Amino acid sequence: MQVQRIVAEEFVKLPKPGFMFCRAPGVVVLGLALSVAWVPGCAFAEIDQAQPINHHMMDMDHMQMDHGKLDSDLTGMDHSHHVAGKAGAYKSSVVPYTVPNVKLMDMNRSELLLTDVLGSRTPVMLNFVFTTCPTICPLMSAIFQQVQDQLGTKRTNVRMVSISIDPENDTPEKLRAYADKFSMGPQWTMLTGTLADSIAVQKAFGIYAGEKMNHTPVTFLKAQGVESTWVRIDGLAKAVDILKELDQLSNSNSLK
Repeated sequence: MQVQRIVAEEFVKLPKPGFMFCRAPGVVVLGLALSVAWVPGCAFAEIDQAQPINHHMMDMDHMQMDHGKLDSDLTGMDHSHHVAGKAGAYKSSVVPYTVPNVKLMDMNRSELLLTDVLGSRTPVMLNFVFTTCPTICPLMSAIFQQVQDQLGTKRTNVRMVSISIDPENDTPEKLRAYADKFSMGPQWTMLTGTLADSIAVQKAFGIYAGEKMNHTPVTFLKAQGVESTWVRIDGLAKAVDILKELDQLSNSNSLK
């Protein structure tokens, strides 16, 4: 079909459905009615009046769902390992662990044999953190701090230990700065060391994930006098739940 000169100011529809002409200053533009391209100075007419509006809304809803999935996927790539659900959502199990015979370093640069630290005859609370962790580590440490505060003067009867899973970055000085944020008392020890020793401990307790950003929240509780059997708490147990578990361990002096 030969296109004739357009003299209308805005647009002229062609006989063939779905096409139209649109005029910008000094320019004649041919565009598809279903195109989403924008032409300056051009007012597009509604092409297919019979097309249901609801269908368009469904498409938009679908697009929004896809964007939501994309956001979720991106979040998962970066920090899904740090999404532990709301506080209080956890599961517990009784598991035997063999503590590796490694030496780690505390905030004062003193080397300590881990079997001695965790072999205390008082109840032990253990978790794994790293100082640059953006999400679950501060939450886990805050929960430990709440346990510490709620124990009051009885806190000295519990050994609290936090081991770094990023020892190459977490120097004793950085552990000290992190400890100050949570007002850690003398019964709460933070440990770092070599990467090999840190990985050995993580593997011994079944929490090694290969990459620190895949870290998940796990708390370990050991009863008084028990050397190898622990209560493993997966998830963000509240301080009151940890205290309840500690109370049961202290009263029974054994794990069933």
